[in-house]
Amino acid sequence: MRKKLKSPCTFISGHRNPDIDSLAAASALAALRSRHCDGRFIPLCPGVLPDRARYLFDKFHIKPPLRRNDVYIQIGDLLSDVPAVRGDLPLFTAVARLRETRLPRLPVVDGDGHFLGMLSGMALLSTLLSIGGGDGGSGLTGRRVYSSPELIRQVLDAELLTDGAASFEQDFEVYVAAMSCETFEKHLPADSSKLAVIVGDRPDVQKQLAERGIKLMIVTGNWPVRREIIASAGRGGVMILSTGLDSAAAIRRLKFSVPVRYALDANIEELVISPSDRLRDVRKKIIDHYEDVIPAVDGSGKLAGAVLKQTLHEPPPYRMILVDHNELEQSPPGTEEIPVVEVVDHHRIGMMPTAVPIRFTGDVVGSTCTLVASMYRSAGERLSPEMAGLLLGGIISDTLMLKSPTTAELDLRMCEWLEKLSGVGREDLMRELMRIDSPLAVKPAAEVIAADRKDYTDRAIRFALSQVEESNLELLHQRRKELAAEMRRIVENEKLDFFGLLVTDAVRGNSELLALGDRALIRNLPYRSGDGELFLLPGVLSRKKQLLPQMLSITSTLQER
Repeated sequence: MRKKLKSPCTFISGHRNPDIDSLAAASALAALRSRHCDGRFIPLCPGVLPDRARYLFDKFHIKPPLRRNDVYIQIGDLLSDVPAVRGDLPLFTAVARLRETRLPRLPVVDGDGHFLGMLSGMALLSTLLSIGGGDGGSGLTGRRVYSSPELIRQVLDAELLTDGAASFEQDFEVYVAAMSCETFEKHLPADSSKLAVIVGDRPDVQKQLAERGIKLMIVTGNWPVRREIIASAGRGGVMILSTGLDSAAAIRRLKFSVPVRYALDANIEELVISPSDRLRDVRKKIIDHYEDVIPAVDGSGKLAGAVLKQTLHEPPPYRMILVDHNELEQSPPGTEEIPVVEVVDHHRIGMMPTAVPIRFTGDVVGSTCTLVASMYRSAGERLSPEMAGLLLGGIISDTLMLKSPTTAELDLRMCEWLEKLSGVGREDLMRELMRIDSPLAVKPAAEVIAADRKDYTDRAIRFALSQVEESNLELLHQRRKELAAEMRRIVENEKLDFFGLLVTDAVRGNSELLALGDRALIRNLPYRSGDGELFLLPGVLSRKKQLLPQMLSITSTLQER
């Protein structure tokens, strides 16, 4: 039995707290890879879609990346194509299913798909032998069979000769008419309401049973039954089945007419998991469980599928391409569990080692969208006006309208090319983006700080830097106490050594830095401050190229003393 066949899936994701550059790059790269490679390429938004990014996607009529806060492997990604057995079917059918699938057990559901339990070969044998049940006549050697005339008809491949409903279930006491009428009558119990009698070409016995009013008569060998006997049976409420099997075969099959739901693994501690469970949370339970087929049931109690234990040793169901970052700490949670197959980035290299060679596209440019646009051009691939406009928005937003110190000649060339393809001017597009409400004017402090936050680790020192673009730095002064309080809370809760909020005025080419944390780190900042907490950074526009190198220089110096 194989796992459900799915096309190879590759997620393409920017860093946590996404911005326009990472989102636009992910969308454009997904479209490019889909043209050249098999499988599905799905761009992700690992967080809240920023207002300005939403505006761009709406403007150019492009669907935003799928919002997904993590990429942990879920049980729903591992479900195998294991057939379920209806609980109202006979054991005869279940045995055939077990034989076809060659699985040790199968899930059982009701008519609406609700999970009832698991049926295994051992449970089936236990039911037939009534192991642990005190027999009570229901085992292979006993007379009792719990079933319905309809299930018995199916198992015996029989024809119903009388009218009336045949779906009712009850206990049947099974007898075989192999004696004379007089002797057989003495052999039968007085209560006929549970009697099921197997009879061959014995019109006298057939007539006797019809008049006696037993519950079920099974005529074997396809021997004809007289009309008057059928009529008499109908008047007495006797149901007649006619089967081509001989009596011996009919007796053997009758025990397999029991409904499947009465033969489940009732005496074991069943492990049931949910499709939404993360594999990392239930892996040990699955491995430690003595069964190899584990049912997965959703919140409404319906069977979603099953996990085969062997599946846990197969490659992960999806892969990852990182854009606009390459450090695991900045990737969506769960990235550490799946293979990274490609990176497109313009930051420092701080990624984890990979088990196999991967494609790595990196350059000293101001925007990841510049690299993606260049990949289209190098491949000779056509860019639609809409996708060109989206990439243009990513470049001008990440380079602060080509004013950032990170801006390279390639950024300018790609901007000019994308302007021609999209029919949109970069200055007009930048003015449209700047009209979107500023974060400091409308958003809570927690959202302002988290919107474009990146975390860094330098040996024993952990710190975070957030950046906000504003045309009015006075808003920072007005909300300084509120922002500082939220930053202190984060520093304490996450045990950070330093947190900096960089507020950048791209129009005037300046920034201010609100800094909290270890006093030694703050004292070594090479910027002017009136109170040791709010710093002036004239000419500083780039967190990556200007602020981060200063921070890493300070952390390195302090740790070498």
